[in-house]
Amino acid sequence: MNTRNWGIMLAAAAVPLALAGPAATAAAAPEPAGQVQQQAFTPIEERYWNDAGLRQLLGDPVDSQQSDGDTTYQQYQYGWLFHTEATGVTEIHGDIAARYTDIGGYAVLGAAEADERVAPDRVGRYNQFAGSDATGPASIYWTDATGAQGVWGPIRDFWESKGWEVGYLGYPTKTTTATADGSGSYNHFVGPNGDGASVYWSEETDAHSVQGAIREAWAAQGWETGELGYPTTDEQVADDGVGRFNEFSGLQETGALYWSPESGAHWLRGDVLRHWYDLDRYSGYLGYPTSDPHEVEGGVQVDFQGGYILRDPATGAISDAPW
Repeated sequence: MNTRNWGIMLAAAAVPLALAGPAATAAAAPEPAGQVQQQAFTPIEERYWNDAGLRQLLGDPVDSQQSDGDTTYQQYQYGWLFHTEATGVTEIHGDIAARYTDIGGYAVLGAAEADERVAPDRVGRYNQFAGSDATGPASIYWTDATGAQGVWGPIRDFWESKGWEVGYLGYPTKTTTATADGSGSYNHFVGPNGDGASVYWSEETDAHSVQGAIREAWAAQGWETGELGYPTTDEQVADDGVGRFNEFSGLQETGALYWSPESGAHWLRGDVLRHWYDLDRYSGYLGYPTSDPHEVEGGVQVDFQGGYILRDPATGAISDAPW
């Protein structure tokens, strides 16, 4: 074959390749053997796999990553990880994570806004959460004595206004719970000097605290389902600087619980309470109540330091007398 004819054959062989275009040329070039397309880590995966200590705290994943809007979260054996653009990747673990899961997890409390933190008193630990429509912003606080307890809604707002765990209420000893009558919610707290305190909320009365001996007397008459109903004030110091009291909504009539060191804590309501007010309460001749309402011959009576008030249930008449 002469050189000319050989050149013609090469030119002819090149025509199909030229006509096939760039796509065909690229397809004809195989990728190097063993090359694998790598997928980038998510922010949650990146923190988890780059932090051996965190992996030890959380254990293995128990579910795949979940997304809710701009929030991503994942559950592990002993905790959770969350990611948003605003907070980065945050974690919860241990008892706080167990309580979070028990309450309902992400669906109820939302994502943690920061990693678990040490409380200002250096005793407890806590996480704050974004919350949900049902709870609003929420918190879980833990101490060795109280365990991990959740607080949210108006009760959390009230607790925050009183100084969180370093205020007079101290740490929560119970997670926010619906009241027995279904009209409100409540939390119990350590309280001043460890004597116990409670915050009760209803739409009608808002959130108020009851503590110490007054709380014990309120509990004895049935909490919010008893004659006194929900608190309508926090515990107040009496004008004489000696006694203390809370006022209550009452199931049928408004009431109050009064305490002094000498008389203890006792309740009264309705006409008897109003009559005592007319007699200048504890500053009058009757002084502080020394009994709850009780039946006697002739009606229902409340005893006081200086006398008594009697109500005739048949006529509604109110009378008072010294001892």
